[in-house]
Amino acid sequence: MTNLVQNLEQCWYMSPPWGQHIPPVLVSLLERVYVKSAKAFGYCTGVEWSEHGWKYEIFACNTNITVLGREIIATGNLQLVTKEKPVFRLGELVEFRFHGDGPPIRIVQGIQLICDCWFYCIEWMSPGISENGDASGVSGAVASFRASEKMGQVSYPTDPPSTQTSTPKKPAPFSKPFPRDELFTFRDAIALGGASPIARVTYYDLERVRV
Repeated sequence: MTNLVQNLEQCWYMSPPWGQHIPPVLVSLLERVYVKSAKAFGYCTGVEWSEHGWKYEIFACNTNITVLGREIIATGNLQLVTKEKPVFRLGELVEFRFHGDGPPIRIVQGIQLICDCWFYCIEWMSPGISENGDASGVSGAVASFRASEKMGQVSYPTDPPSTQTSTPKKPAPFSKPFPRDELFTFRDAIALGGASPIARVTYYDLERVRV
């Protein structure tokens, strides 16, 4: 049972929140843009996935403004406030160095420039389940998984991920994508008093997954 839950957790981390295809971003990092609501020009310092799609962090009027794509107009010009480029790209699989006992693989869901340093948004924790199995701030998917197992209807991965060594390997494929659109989401958990699962880390905390 423990191995099955670990496989499910691994599948969660490897399943992109945006679905099968990553949506294109409307502006590039450090691109100069016009913010309609502020009626001012600024430049993009970050992009992060949200339930409404990509949200953009814009530095304008001496402050950071978080907006959706429909609220900005791209100019195609870059404002090179730093010479450093991001090490990882949006949607890239990375290995989180501080994964603890859980699976190491994460997906880069956002990139942001903070104090001239690039930070990367990843999920640092997966949904959990309480001792009595209720879904108060936990994943309904895990609860359904356990119920399906008892009924003999659970669908197992065709090839469980291999054990990670000092040199990370490409995770083994699963039979089908994890159905994130059917999950009790982290936003539901946060609304019930849970903590945010998203962490901003530097490239020192991550490693590129080697194929």
